[in-house]
Amino acid sequence: MKRIGPWFSLVLIGVAMAAGCMSTGSLYTDIRASRTAAYRQWQREYRTEQASQSTLKGKLSMEDALKLALVHNKRLQAVIEEKEVARGRVVESYGQALPKVTAVANYGRLDEAPSFDIEGQSISMGFVNNYSVDLVVTQPVYRGGAISAAIRAARLGSYLSDESVRGQVQQTIYEVAKAYYDALLAQHLFVVNEDAVTSAEVHLEDVKRKRAEGVASEFDVLRAQVDLSNFRAEMIQQQNRIHLSKTTLLKVMGVSQESDVELAGEFEYEPMKPVLEEAVRLAHENRPDLYQAEIGVRMQQEALRIAKSRYWPTVDLTFTQAWARPDPHASMLDQWGDAWTAGVTGSWPLFDGFAREGRVIQEKATLKKRNIELLDAQERAAFEAQQAILSLRDAEEFVESQRLSQERAEEGLRLAQVGYREGVNTEVEVADARAALTRARGLYYQAVYNHSLARLELQRAMGILGPRAGETAGQVKSLPRPSHIEEFAAPKPGDVKPGAEEKAPQPNDNQGEE
Repeated sequence: MKRIGPWFSLVLIGVAMAAGCMSTGSLYTDIRASRTAAYRQWQREYRTEQASQSTLKGKLSMEDALKLALVHNKRLQAVIEEKEVARGRVVESYGQALPKVTAVANYGRLDEAPSFDIEGQSISMGFVNNYSVDLVVTQPVYRGGAISAAIRAARLGSYLSDESVRGQVQQTIYEVAKAYYDALLAQHLFVVNEDAVTSAEVHLEDVKRKRAEGVASEFDVLRAQVDLSNFRAEMIQQQNRIHLSKTTLLKVMGVSQESDVELAGEFEYEPMKPVLEEAVRLAHENRPDLYQAEIGVRMQQEALRIAKSRYWPTVDLTFTQAWARPDPHASMLDQWGDAWTAGVTGSWPLFDGFAREGRVIQEKATLKKRNIELLDAQERAAFEAQQAILSLRDAEEFVESQRLSQERAEEGLRLAQVGYREGVNTEVEVADARAALTRARGLYYQAVYNHSLARLELQRAMGILGPRAGETAGQVKSLPRPSHIEEFAAPKPGDVKPGAEEKAPQPNDNQGEE
């Protein structure tokens, strides 16, 4: 067997060093250190963020919550920055129409000045050191329509950013209002269960008194205690729901989680009969996503014009002012002099390897795509308006049914308690009546919540949950009440519209302002 040479040992050592000698323990030690550093970084950022956020305390109305969100919501702040990006693109687009000025400076040194001999005499044709400074002005004259199309596209991009901001404003209002309603519902359900606990405690004391008198059994006491425990457990769950919903509300508002607020608003139930065609009309006139889709079509039309401009020649005016040494008019003088030239330059690409054709095909297909997206957005707007109206009608029926159910449940519990005191009803019947009332009250508040949310969805579907087209949040003097929509404009005489005999909501010029 041949002995392994020293060179082979060196190879093994090199491979081991390249592979590394890290053990499992050292690997996890390194990862834990990295995780600890990441946590500390998060902690620093979290504390900085908390210190920069507003901390609220006291009563919080819906309108105040909306106003705070429009100032502090992070996603809205990010979208607003897009307006500055769009403004920069508009400024950039004008650069294609304005003249361009370029300064060029040169210095050249020759190893020897050029010369020639005549009859044994050397005649110099230049100098060792050569200087020149040129100022070149180029004014685009014709680009096949590409310049004007680019400017129009940039302006459309600015309008598109405005609609993006408007859409995010409406989305922010929707999210804040929904979070506010969620917190309100949690509070009402907590009160319902709190009242049930109080009632169950009173009933338990009544059962214990009867047990002491020998009228009630131990089972009746045990049943009353179980009912009380169940209601307390439900109350604790609703209390946790309040905490979670308020946390969500503060997050959407963009304020500190250390805030201690008490909701000052209330559900507002106002029956209404919306007309689908009027809702769809308002959606077409107000929804930001429809405006964005429409602007997208027009921007793509400009992109197609720019692509087609490559079939036409380009024409530029040029002017050059030159300073040079030697003098450009007298090259034999080693001194500074100046000269200027002016002219017209033009170029017309006759064949560029089908690059123009390929670009035009792409832009035409994209334009067709944008038109399809616009049609889809319009269909989606009509669908969402119809869905919101159906939800609103169902919610109204739900509220009316639960209003009557709650009244009956209240009367049922009263009769059961009176009957129990008189020995007619059993403890089980009283417990069932109390549970029925608690459920009926909870369902009633759930129904009112659903109705408020359906109104909110209808406002969003119509695009009236915030500023109108051409406005920004700062231009709106007051915000709409998300739980309220003014009546729709009634159909004009002679119009045949389904459901025209019903009243339908229509926002006024102030977006449903109070």
